[in-house]
Amino acid sequence: MKIKIIFLSIYLFLGCMNDQSKNVQISYSKSTALSNAIELASPGVVGIYRSQEIVMRTWRGYRNLKPVSSNGSGFIISEDGYILTNAHNIKDNFRPSVITTDINITVVVPGGEAYSASIVGLDMISDIALLKIDGENFDYCNLGDSDEVKVGEWAIALGNPRNLISNAQYQPIASAGIVSAINADFSLDSQSGKLLDNMIQTDASLNPGNSGGPLIDSNGDVIGINTFIKADSQNLGFAIPINFAKKIADELKLKGVIDRRVSFGLSATQYIYGKNRDQVGLFIDNVDYSDTARNEELFRGDIIVAVEGYKVESLDEIKAVLIKLDFRAGDEIKLTVVRENDLLDVSLTLGERWKIEV
Repeated sequence: MKIKIIFLSIYLFLGCMNDQSKNVQISYSKSTALSNAIELASPGVVGIYRSQEIVMRTWRGYRNLKPVSSNGSGFIISEDGYILTNAHNIKDNFRPSVITTDINITVVVPGGEAYSASIVGLDMISDIALLKIDGENFDYCNLGDSDEVKVGEWAIALGNPRNLISNAQYQPIASAGIVSAINADFSLDSQSGKLLDNMIQTDASLNPGNSGGPLIDSNGDVIGINTFIKADSQNLGFAIPINFAKKIADELKLKGVIDRRVSFGLSATQYIYGKNRDQVGLFIDNVDYSDTARNEELFRGDIIVAVEGYKVESLDEIKAVLIKLDFRAGDEIKLTVVRENDLLDVSLTLGERWKIEV
């Protein structure tokens, strides 16, 4: 009996030792993976510093205001010095009465070397900007595939929160967490004009200054651009998926702007209809069949009630859907219309300029 008890005690002891060993191995592999990822991506992460002078136009004339400056984050995406960051790091939405001077952008790479950056292009709607610094053989971040991101996987935010890289030999500051959610959607903001959809949510700590920096996975690949946090909340950060950012960056590099001007080739007014007069759509007043848009399936008197399955009641809502789904001139879209009390789906190919009148 004593022998059995001794064997059982040894077995339990060895079992506990084995569990502890597994926990140590898991903890070690986790910390190793995170530190390796940070080491791989950090050389391409930069601090972004903006400065400019602004002048206020008043009824008495012009009044000089204090210089405006800010700091944020970015990351190099090619060895010849192209950099991705948030557009709000580069340009503010000043009131019409504010006149701005040229924007001066300084980029500081790990180690502290500073470069003057040029603005290749920026898009306030997607909140993405592409910069360029002169030089070659820059360290850069590897861009991953945000379509493969899974909830629960590791996520690491790198950047320049509150300009702390200046206290760390200009090495990026890291914070780790997980991917908390994907495909987080935010409506078109009428004040900022931003439409941030399909965002990656993370509980990695983000602070002012992290904007524009990379969100990386455990392989050190960039999966998103850290963009904003939810006010009055903790650990609710959101990043623009890198696949979408790459598409915007390619167009900015080619054209300098994102051209979203399209034409439906028609005029429409908001219209209340239905048996109980409780439904709202856009009544087509006129169809211009000579327009660049291919709109042969639409007729005067049709009521547009949905675009690509999204209910619409105003021109702004149509614009929001087109921006959300990234439709451009030449793309075919599906409209749902009411025609003689029947609900129909019709196709329309967008023309080259925006000509809907409301």
